[in-house]
Amino acid sequence: MDAIFSFCMNMVAWQWMSVGVAFLAFELMFPGVFMLWFGISGLITAGLVYLFGFSGALAIIVFLVIGVAVSVYGHKHQNKEPKFLVNNVKNMMIGKVITLPDPITNGQVRVKIGDGHWTLTGPDLPIGSKVKVTEVSGNSLVVELV
Repeated sequence: MDAIFSFCMNMVAWQWMSVGVAFLAFELMFPGVFMLWFGISGLITAGLVYLFGFSGALAIIVFLVIGVAVSVYGHKHQNKEPKFLVNNVKNMMIGKVITLPDPITNGQVRVKIGDGHWTLTGPDLPIGSKVKVTEVSGNSLVVELV
């Protein structure tokens, strides 16, 4: 345990660079974006240790502070990207016109649309009626007569 503590307290720039590259390598192996930010933090810490020559607890604190700051910044930036409708089946259903294979009775019917089964809710209608999806409510599609 003392050897690990001693090693961590005496890390030099190339060792911090190795930590950053290791986090980036783990990022490639595992899904998610979490380790990317700490990989970047390790590389920034390596640069600061090289330029200013500090080590020990200060370097570890710098690594952790930069890691948290870069993670927060990355999370905010990542979530500002526009959300596309690709593979968002629920939103793609709005506006779709469906011919009823079964009647809507008591306000509901279960139908197969594409490769999924959906519950249609709306007014009671006979077989063959054309309905348009106006809203998605949970796993139900709200429809109205076209």
